[in-house]
Amino acid sequence: MFELTMNKRCNAPVARVFAAWCTTDLMRRWFGPGEMTVPEAEVDLRVGGAYRVVMRRPDGQTLIIGGIYREIVTNQRLCFSWQWEGSEAVTEVELTFRAAGEQTDLTLVHREFETEAARDDHNKGWQGCLAKLAVFA
Repeated sequence: MFELTMNKRCNAPVARVFAAWCTTDLMRRWFGPGEMTVPEAEVDLRVGGAYRVVMRRPDGQTLIIGGIYREIVTNQRLCFSWQWEGSEAVTEVELTFRAAGEQTDLTLVHREFETEAARDDHNKGWQGCLAKLAVFA
């Protein structure tokens, strides 16, 4: 199994960065990498609750991700499963939020990739998402 770890400093307080991950209106503003938009996002923020995010490429193609929240510690930690619609592969995402003055240090760990290529593809996607999050937050 393969995993990736990313760190990003966001120029916003922890509460705002945490909310950006679990509030549908905020997720729609930054979640897709690059030029992707998010026309739909659903969040049931509770352990065992589900989320679903529809991302749309500029050419109109949609990609849908969803999963189940495994752990929620407000403004500190968020863990959830990650599964592309139509795929049987399920991976796990763990986010840690740490205050750095008025900024937030975010650590993302995405694990249980079956292949190195899948990990590398997600690394590119997360880089694009986190770049947009840092600007948005």
